[in-house]
Amino acid sequence: MDNDSILIGVLIILAGFISIELNVSTAMLEVIAGVIGSNILALKPVVWIDFLADFGLLGIMFFAGFEVDPKLLKTNLNKNLVIGILSYLFPFLMIFITVFIIFQFSFEASIILSISLSTTSLALVYAVMKTHSKSLGEHGQIILGSALITDVLSVLSLTVLMGNYGIYVFLYGVIALFFMYLSPKVGKIVFERYRGSEVEMEIRFILLLLLILPFISRRIGISEAVFAFLLGILFSEMIEQDTIVQEKLRGIIFGFLAPAFFFKAGLLMKFNYISLEGIYLIVILGLLAYISKYMIVYITTSILVNKHVANLSGLFFNFRLSFGIIAAIFGLVNGIITQELYTVALTIILLSSVVSSAILRMIPHEIVD
Repeated sequence: MDNDSILIGVLIILAGFISIELNVSTAMLEVIAGVIGSNILALKPVVWIDFLADFGLLGIMFFAGFEVDPKLLKTNLNKNLVIGILSYLFPFLMIFITVFIIFQFSFEASIILSISLSTTSLALVYAVMKTHSKSLGEHGQIILGSALITDVLSVLSLTVLMGNYGIYVFLYGVIALFFMYLSPKVGKIVFERYRGSEVEMEIRFILLLLLILPFISRRIGISEAVFAFLLGILFSEMIEQDTIVQEKLRGIIFGFLAPAFFFKAGLLMKFNYISLEGIYLIVILGLLAYISKYMIVYITTSILVNKHVANLSGLFFNFRLSFGIIAAIFGLVNGIITQELYTVALTIILLSSVVSSAILRMIPHEIVD
């Protein structure tokens, strides 16, 4: 094991300790740890961090799909749809018009930037909302349901707008559909037959499925994160009934794999690539993304719920980490956006989460009737 590997391990562990002591999002600090490693300690990605990061991406999206609760959506479906759809489309259009028409970026780069800066991280919203559960009351379910709609739209837009289309893609698409259809059926047999086994066959089976996804996604031209998200939805009922498997899988993904993904996301941020134009982009797009998201969520939630919930919702919906990073990495890896644009996007995603987190700590936790 080389020095870089040891430093990476130390930074990831330190991020975990600090997040617990300061009650700050672990993912956010892991990205910052990666930024420090790349820009101050001059660390470079090593083979094992690349592998774990790719696996971590799939694990994060699998659990994002797993957290999709149909009952949650049905309870306040109309409110969830209005808030969720507008909270994604309004900032998406504002950012797309700005970067495509004013800054004249390519269509593909404009799409990637628009997706990554318009998302809302359901997992992060859920985690932060725990400290405001009393002040939100039952209205917290509306926020979660709406954030879920935004998350799903982010995944769908990356699939529809950036996917490849053709006869071979169609054939592999059929194979992918068959794979997605068959996986939960085989999984049900594995879960029922080997439940409680010391060999942990259920865990092995799910991890194997996640490893197969990149093979399918590369032939279709759709991010494997999308398939992992769908797979999580298909397995949600099965895993929900087995709390032991759920907790073990959560420990593997969020204790081991996800930190590697967030750390690598920060490691790819190179501030020496940032030009004066890049700084302007961070300021302009950062303000546009944050304010447009806050405004549309505040307006819609004020009308459909109340102003206190609207104020908190505008802040919650500006947590973009998970899929915002995934979309940006997809753009970078596929040569759609440059290293500078990737760093610009990640900086905005990180700053918006930091700003929302700081404001939420300062405002009073009033009780909502």
